[in-house]
Amino acid sequence: MPQPLVTENAKRIVDKESNKVIPNYHNQLMYVETKLSSSDLKELKNKIKVCLENQNEFSKANKTLVGNIEKEFYLNESFNEILFPYISLLADEYDLHNKINQPNTKKQVSSWIYTDTWINFQKKHEFNPIHNHTGFYSFVLWIQIPYNLKEELEFQNCKNSNSQLNSLFTFNYTNQFGEISETQLEIDKTWEGTMILFSSDLKHQVYPFFTSDDYRISISGNIIKKSPSKKTFSYQ
Repeated sequence: MPQPLVTENAKRIVDKESNKVIPNYHNQLMYVETKLSSSDLKELKNKIKVCLENQNEFSKANKTLVGNIEKEFYLNESFNEILFPYISLLADEYDLHNKINQPNTKKQVSSWIYTDTWINFQKKHEFNPIHNHTGFYSFVLWIQIPYNLKEELEFQNCKNSNSQLNSLFTFNYTNQFGEISETQLEIDKTWEGTMILFSSDLKHQVYPFFTSDDYRISISGNIIKKSPSKKTFSYQ
């Protein structure tokens, strides 16, 4: 017969004075997010329309990216002028929250520099396999989501699965127990204009969608940190 659980050791972790269990946190900050203003999003969409209509004027990014996506292009300075204030704000916010439990850490003033920015025009059945980025932090901005998420998850290849993943964006990492884990972001139309920023080392992937013939449009890129007191860049 199974033996009863021994609870004596478990009782010792309870704070006797407050009678509350003391929690222990192991998970690190995964990402921070913000929303672009409607005017900035509108301006970006106008620029993206020009990009799609004049593809020959933009450098192809396929050979340096892992995406199984036909249309991937590097973006010019006019895009970065809109994006960079949001990117640097998120990077500062990430640093602040990442160090909130490190009281002895001195606050350092840093500047952020983008290394590359590109756009994905993702079609039905195309996908981004699991990968990470170079640089210090990476970002993703969703411009257009052409499908209904519920319809994707109820599509014939997915509806009876115990792991419904059509169209999802996921982070992949090893948790505190040494297990391979996945955090899923259920990206739908409400995410249009949302930008997230995360560590460039964090692996992620984008699953294919099946229910729309329009483009799923996103902008991604990497930034590095430069300390004003030094002339060297950090790629950690």
